[in-house]
Amino acid sequence: MLAILRSHPKAVDLGLTVLIGLSTVVTADDPEGFEWWLTSLVSLASLLIRHRSPTITFAAGATVSLLHLAMGNDLRPVDVVALIGLFSVAAWGSRRLSLALLAAGLLVGGAWSLHAAETNSRTSDPEPPRIIVIDRLAPPTDLDDDRRQVQEWGGFAGIGLSLAVAWLAGLNTRQRRIRLSVLEQRAADLERERDTQAALAVAAERGRISRELHDVVAHALSVVVLQAQGAQAELERRPERAREALDAIVGTGRTALSEIRRLLGALGEDTPDWEPQPGAERLPRLAADIRAAGTPVEFLVEGEPRPLPSTVDLAAYRIAQEALTNVLKHAGPDASVTIVMRYGPGALDIEVTDDGVAAEPPSGTGHGLEGMRERVNVLGGTFDAGPRPDHGFAVRASLPS
Repeated sequence: MLAILRSHPKAVDLGLTVLIGLSTVVTADDPEGFEWWLTSLVSLASLLIRHRSPTITFAAGATVSLLHLAMGNDLRPVDVVALIGLFSVAAWGSRRLSLALLAAGLLVGGAWSLHAAETNSRTSDPEPPRIIVIDRLAPPTDLDDDRRQVQEWGGFAGIGLSLAVAWLAGLNTRQRRIRLSVLEQRAADLERERDTQAALAVAAERGRISRELHDVVAHALSVVVLQAQGAQAELERRPERAREALDAIVGTGRTALSEIRRLLGALGEDTPDWEPQPGAERLPRLAADIRAAGTPVEFLVEGEPRPLPSTVDLAAYRIAQEALTNVLKHAGPDASVTIVMRYGPGALDIEVTDDGVAAEPPSGTGHGLEGMRERVNVLGGTFDAGPRPDHGFAVRASLPS
C-alpha cells in the first residue's frame, strides 16, 4: 500500500487536498467570511505542489493560518497545511532549510502567542483555551490565577509541539527513505556482483573446456596419424600389423569421442552419458596406446600410490597426455619416452622425458606447454619444461596432494 502511494504522489496530494477541504467545510459552523474562505482556498491549492515545492506549501499554510488567527477565527483543519508543508520540507528538502523553517515557525508562533496572551488578558470574559480573542477595546479586568494562566499561556506550547512533531515526522521519513535507498543500492550492487561472478565462472569453465578439448583432440589425432602411417607402411608386407594399427585407431577415436561427449555434455540441456574423468590410474593405458603407436614408452611409479584429489588426479593425466602428444609431434620417429610418477610427502611429481630431437619450448597462448603450466599454477604447484642437456626434452611438474 505504501509503495503504491509513493509511486503516485500527485494522486496523494489531490486526495489530501480534498480530504482537508471537506473536513474544513464540515467543521466551519460559524460564518467565516469571504476573506477566510479565499485564504483557505490558497492554502489548499498549495498542497497540490507539495512534492515539487514543499517550501511554498509551508509558507502559504503558515501565512494563511496566521491570517486566520488575526481575523479572530478558530483554527480549522485547513490550518494543518502549514504542518504538512513543514513535514514535506523535512522529508524531501534540505535539512538545513527545514531547521530554518522550524525555527521561523517557532519564532512567529511564540510572538503571536505572547501578543494574544497579552491582549486576551484584558478581556472581560475570556473563553479559555481560545488564544485568538483579541479585543483591544475591552477594559482590563481582574482574573483569578487559573484563568490568568490560561490567558497568559497564549497557546505557544501547542503550536511549538505541533511544529516539532511535524518536523520530527518528516525527518524520520527522510531517514527511512535514505536507508531504503541504501538498501536498494546495496541489493543492486550485490546483484551486479553476482552476475559478474557468474560471468567469470562461465568464462573460467569455457577456458577449462577449451583446454580439455585441446588435450583430448591433439593427443587423439597425433596417435591416429601415427597409427595410420604405420598401417599404411605395413599394409602390403604384414596385413595383420596393419589390422592392429587400424584397431588402435578405432579405440583411440572412440576414447576421444567419449571424452569430447563428456566435456560438451555440460554445455547442452540434455543429460550426457557421464563417465569418470580420467586420472592417474589411466596413465598405464595411455602409455600402452602410445606404445602401440610405435613409440617405446616406459612407465615407472615411485613411492606408495594413494588416492589423489580429483583436480590433482585430472591434472596429472592431462599433463602426461600433453607431454606425450608433444613427443609424438616433435621428438622424431626414433624417440623413446619415460614417464615417472613419484608419490612424495604432500606432493605428486610427474616427469616425462624423451631422447628424441631436442626442441625449444614453443610459445603458446593457453595450449600446449602454457596450458600445462596454467594447470599447475592453478593448483599451487611448480612446472618446468625444456630441452635436456644431452638430447631430448623433459617436462616436470609437482602438484600438491
